[in-house]
Amino acid sequence: MSSTLMKTSLSRSLVVHILLSVACIVATFPIFRVIAISFRNTDTVSASSQTSFPAPGQASFDDYIHFYTDAILPKELLTALKAPAKPTAQLATPKTDEAAPAAPKSDDPFAELDAASEQKSERTWYSNYTDLFTKHLFLQWIYNSLIISLSASLIGIILAATAAYAFSRFEFPGKKLASGFLFMSQMIPGPLMIIPVYLVIKSLNLGNTYAGLVVAMSVTILPFSIMVLKGYFDTVPKSLEEAARVDGCTAASAFFRILLPLSTPALAIAFLFAFTNAWSEFLLASTLIDNVELRPWTLGLMEFSGSYDARWGLFAAGSVVIALPTMSLFLYSSKYVISGLTVGGVKG
Repeated sequence: MSSTLMKTSLSRSLVVHILLSVACIVATFPIFRVIAISFRNTDTVSASSQTSFPAPGQASFDDYIHFYTDAILPKELLTALKAPAKPTAQLATPKTDEAAPAAPKSDDPFAELDAASEQKSERTWYSNYTDLFTKHLFLQWIYNSLIISLSASLIGIILAATAAYAFSRFEFPGKKLASGFLFMSQMIPGPLMIIPVYLVIKSLNLGNTYAGLVVAMSVTILPFSIMVLKGYFDTVPKSLEEAARVDGCTAASAFFRILLPLSTPALAIAFLFAFTNAWSEFLLASTLIDNVELRPWTLGLMEFSGSYDARWGLFAAGSVVIALPTMSLFLYSSKYVISGLTVGGVKG
């Protein structure tokens, strides 16, 4: 009986692991695909540059394996690693007194395109990354995103903390109505808020500026931050603040010296979500920012995906570089994310 139960549990465990492995492969396929494109020396991913696939019903299992392997593996990088090092020494050319005759000018209208294609074929496997930092305003776009995201997150967290403290500790007319309005504001689609926000920012003469985008993003992240912080403030005993008031603290000093230090997990989770939303904001940025030098990275990368010139190698390289800091931030602060998501979930 025990052996039968053991075999059943092993078979179930094997099935679960197989399903999880397939799910992980499907979920991570786009990531490896983007990484592979970032190393490819091509400006477009056209049908001629992709591996041909057999007709429906004629593909074998090996065809699928080869097709997806070619899609996710950076061939240029693997080829560069396997290729032997090129000798640095060059053969000496005989000196001549007469200047070399100039090459005759070709009348072929496609000669320049052929020359550009030949120069393009001499690019290295990391050319997309070097071009991204040397030939484009990629660093400026990252700087703009950092300034806007940090400013909007800090302002939003400060305003959300004070508002959440008021909702948690004080009774005032219209408190329930204001709380319900905050919940309902989360159900409004983002595109519906673009026109009102645009009109307000333009009326303040803050269009096409850092300040206008920071104000707009701070407003959009307030409702979620207030709900997270209020849920945590409700779990902190009021007796701690009352004891601080007895010792001579005012309401403001008790808030900053007692409540906020105890609310580090909630503040961390609210800041992380606010920073992530501001870092990846596109609609507000495309509406309020016109100057190329003021664009965040979300708008900057759109320069590589035009209607007639799609430079997907540069686009993918920029996406990989942008994803690294956000992934590192979440991996470092994962403990705060887990604890912050559960605060306020148990009452009493």
